Amino acid sequence: MQNDNANKYEHGSNGILSLEQMVNSLVSRDYIIYSKKKYHVGDPDYEEEQFYFQFLIEFHDHEQWILHHTTSIRDRITEQQWHSEHIKRLNAYVKKAYVVVPNGLDKKERSTAENYNQKIVNKKIYSALDGVVPFETIYQMIEHKAVSLLEKGKGTAQLGLHFEKKLADALNDQQNFSKWKGQSMTSVGYLYTLFTDVMNALRIDSNAVTNVFATTDIPKLPSGGSPKTDVLLEIELFDGTHMDYTFSCKRSSTNRVSVHEYTAEAFSRVLNPDDAELKGLLIEFQSVGGVRSMDAVSADKLRSRLVAYNDKLTKWALAGIGGEGNPSVQWASHIISVNDKTNSYCIESIDEYITRCRSQGIKGQFGTFFQWTYPSGGLGKRIQLKTYIN
Repeated sequence: MQNDNANKYEHGSNGILSLEQMVNSLVSRDYIIYSKKKYHVGDPDYEEEQFYFQFLIEFHDHEQWILHHTTSIRDRITEQQWHSEHIKRLNAYVKKAYVVVPNGLDKKERSTAENYNQKIVNKKIYSALDGVVPFETIYQMIEHKAVSLLEKGKGTAQLGLHFEKKLADALNDQQNFSKWKGQSMTSVGYLYTLFTDVMNALRIDSNAVTNVFATTDIPKLPSGGSPKTDVLLEIELFDGTHMDYTFSCKRSSTNRVSVHEYTAEAFSRVLNPDDAELKGLLIEFQSVGGVRSMDAVSADKLRSRLVAYNDKLTKWALAGIGGEGNPSVQWASHIISVNDKTNSYCIESIDEYITRCRSQGIKGQFGTFFQWTYPSGGLGKRIQLKTYIN
């Protein structure tokens, strides 16, 4: 019994640590402007600050949410109901109250949490709580609330950059590693589903791994540009060998995003520097910046010339393969496409991603996957490629 209680305490403490890690991460990225751990407030007519939630967070519009992590719902949820009702009564800035549960709950606990949340959502019960949600769900809810307060372009950029750091944080989390390895029954994990989805996509055997390390600190290309790799993952095996994986992260609230931007000369150099006709056509396209603006005969010729280079172009545009930089670090082996509309993501090798695009009939211009255009202020100077992220 004593060991059971100790394990329950450690399990709960690990959950609070994971929630604190999330809050600190969101503060560091300026999604929220203030956080308070162990938030207490009291009725002014009484002496004690008796109402308590584990965390209070504040957004840029000064709206506040309160968060409380638990590894078990059951009857203790009434305690959070009581506290959240009075915190909202006493602090008018608090608009939302959530109980947060781990993503890795067992089937019975997960069902209990989901059923209780549905009662709240469908207004089958009176509730001062606004939901009982998994860790990754509350993470996304906070992200989207924060981004809604930013300018559209800035918010989209923030989401993209934040996903890269979120991925690295999940891969580096020691609780995730211990839980995945079966070394700890009390680990809760930090974005544990994201961690396991990556490992499953890579077909990594947990029994063979001794260490995992991820970083977003990828050096610039020799030209000074950004590499296709956003996150580098290094996996060390028991036999002393290492496996490296490089991820390009594409996140958007729209289906089509910019994926590539280079000069016509660079396109020619990578695709085939000896193909003079191709180079001339690329320079012609760059000068006008659009298919419809290009001479119709020249456009047909460019389409015909690109047939031989389609695979090379696709891998270069998506992964940097064949271009400048260090192949093992700066070329992407995998792509993670994140859909903000559905809060879903897909992890695939570059070849798997290309195969899926073909099977789905995704088509762009000049017989490629891409829409050909130019960046803002770059007419006559550079070519920009956009494609669908799905």
